[in-house]
Amino acid sequence: MSRRLAHSLLALQLLALFVGTQMPGAWRDGIESGVHAPFPLSSLAHFVVFTSMALVLAVRPLSWPAGRVLLLALALALLTEGLQFFAIDRHPRWVDVGIDMAGALLALTLVALRHQWTGRR
Repeated sequence: MSRRLAHSLLALQLLALFVGTQMPGAWRDGIESGVHAPFPLSSLAHFVVFTSMALVLAVRPLSWPAGRVLLLALALALLTEGLQFFAIDRHPRWVDVGIDMAGALLALTLVALRHQWTGRR
């Protein structure tokens, strides 16, 4: 993957994250009820977006250190939850910050396991 592609993927992921964060609660609830999911899809979406962003940041060509990836993930998690104060019928929750961080931690764990198995850095 080229640096340009990595930055483009990150930009798209950030766009999806911020659009989803500012979506009115009624829209989100309508989408989730239309899919008939047994769990909140917005939580799953955050988990997947944070996992994929952390993966892009942690592998080549960017190869950010784990601490830097976690700090950025925490900053984004807090920012997106804080922005929900401005969205209609949305409320920030600490649990959502935890879900976001769990996604980032999963990505870093997968990268560490890959490095351990292949012997590469």
